[in-house]
Amino acid sequence: MKTTITEKDGKTIVAVQGELDTDTSKTFQEDVEPLTEKKGLAVEMDLRELEYISSKAIRVLVSFQQRILAQGGTLKVTGAQPAVCEIFDMTGLSRSFFTD
Repeated sequence: MKTTITEKDGKTIVAVQGELDTDTSKTFQEDVEPLTEKKGLAVEMDLRELEYISSKAIRVLVSFQQRILAQGGTLKVTGAQPAVCEIFDMTGLSRSFFTD
């Protein structure tokens, strides 16, 4: 798993590659933690290169989103592969994370 954080057009892009699972969730959480302290961030989670996401990682992502929202920001997921979208659908979280 690799996390890349960049700024583009007023958005903070968080691109995740590989597998986001129980073993890599802690590293991901540490990577994005500094973002949760900034007010009003528009975060775009780019999952085009994410191959797998576990239930543990989903919980970390929900917590991340809650903390971003608490600071007056937004977080949306883009580019997820069908297998990753299916996990969000099964958990009922698609509406909370995906843009229309």
